[in-house]
Amino acid sequence: MSEYELTDIEKKTLDNWIILNILPQKTPNKNYTSYALKIFFEQTPDGFFITNKQFKEAMVRCNFLPVNKNKLNWEFRISLKSPGLK
Repeated sequence: MSEYELTDIEKKTLDNWIILNILPQKTPNKNYTSYALKIFFEQTPDGFFITNKQFKEAMVRCNFLPVNKNKLNWEFRISLKSPGLK
């Protein structure tokens, strides 16, 4: 396991946070990129440091596809009413 590889427990913790705190919507949300969302996760009581890439991979695992995967910081179709954005 490399220094930046998440354990299975860390992946499950991150995925559970996304599932419980990020709500889907049909239109893209340009207000919160993958980088901003990762910071929200890191600041939660169960959060821990992750890379932007690890967060993007977790969003895809949780069925949130990027609006444009060629950008460094991905935008997703997520609701401003998502609990994790507060």
